[in-house]
Amino acid sequence: DTVLIINYGFPCFSYATTARQGPAAMQPWECNGVVSVSGTVVRPGDAIVGDQDGVVVVPAKVAEMVYSIAHGREEIEDIVKEELTKNPGPPGKFYPFMSGKVKVDSPLGKLLATKGITPENSNQFEGSANW
Repeated sequence: DTVLIINYGFPCFSYATTARQGPAAMQPWECNGVVSVSGTVVRPGDAIVGDQDGVVVVPAKVAEMVYSIAHGREEIEDIVKEELTKNPGPPGKFYPFMSGKVKVDSPLGKLLATKGITPENSNQFEGSANW
């Protein structure tokens, strides 16, 4: 069934490809309750995000902030990949970088400025973090 599920085109994540066998009949106990999955608490409204590398739970109260930080990092990653494709060189020139810590005068800060990303419009720079 794994190939069929993948071909459906919607995200599906599991520990294994075969479910553990349990009682012959399962009945829902509760809707919108708090659950613990392998020691991780999941509450109603929390965001569940996953890919081939794993799954994380983002608490609802910080989901927008986490998205903003992650989206900013993705934008930077795309710019760095594009730059290294055009001008091959050591990636260490731009890495490692920490969100909220990019310095304006660093090679990464200068590269981002050429793409219009500055402390005024990004939370990735030193002193611009809003978390």
